[in-house]
This record gives sequence, C-alpha cells and structure tokens, in this order.
Amino acid sequence: MHKELKRKGMTKILLWQEYQAKYLEKAYAYTQFCEYYLRWKKKLKRSMRQHHIAGDKLFIDYCGPTVSIVNPDTGDVRNAQIFVATLGASNYTFIEASASQKQEDWLMAHGSAFEFFGGVPNLLVPDNLRSAVSKADRYEPTLMRIISS
Repeated sequence: MHKELKRKGMTKILLWQEYQAKYLEKAYAYTQFCEYYLRWKKKLKRSMRQHHIAGDKLFIDYCGPTVSIVNPDTGDVRNAQIFVATLGASNYTFIEASASQKQEDWLMAHGSAFEFFGGVPNLLVPDNLRSAVSKADRYEPTLMRIISS
C-alpha cells in the first residue's frame, strides 16, 4: 500500500476499494483501514533517499578530528586534516591528509581528487566548511571566490 500510494493518481480510497472487493465481508471499514495504515507508517524509520546521476556531484569536506602523523626520521608529531571527496552515485571515495584547511591545501586536495577520479564532476557540494565559505550565514552563506591566473 505504501509503494502504491507513491504512484501518480493513486489514493487510499482506491486502494481500500480494491481491498474491499477482494475480502468482501471480512474487510475493514475505510476508517479502520486508514487507521491501521497510519499506525504502521508511524513505525517506519524516516530517511531521505537521494538519487544521483553518475559523475554529476562530488561531495567534499574535511572530516572530524585531526590525525597525528609521526615523522619516522625525527619523531616529530604533526596533526593532519583529512579531506574527503565522495561521488554521489557510486560513493567512490577519495581521502587525503592535508597540513591545514587553508585555501591552498583545500585546492591541492581538490586537484588530487580530480586526478584520482580521472575527471571533474558537474557540481561540487561542500558541507559549509570554512575553506569554502568566506562569510558564514545560516540562510545565505557567501562562498569563497577562487581567482585563477
């Protein structure tokens, strides 16, 4: 019933009429039929499925905490930022450690990702990170302008 209701022109009353024709006297009344459906529907986990076209979107961000990297020669420990780029349709993922989240590292990580994927997607989808946003705003953030020479 849940899948059927997603079809164009399908209504609960039409589904109930089909159900009633099949089960005759044993069928629930329309109100009870709808009530049982609503009870069942409330138990569903909410999720938002997104359908992606191959090569269309690349989701980009720096992930969570930094990672410690130890220089084997000197023993010096430095923290690295982890850049992640994931293609929407396939979930094919590129990950690279960067020294920082500054614009230079941000751009270098993108170049590495494009080389890894063997091309450039139609759209880059950042997750409101500082390197891509020059002015934060809840409703209309200003994205960083990249000037190439």
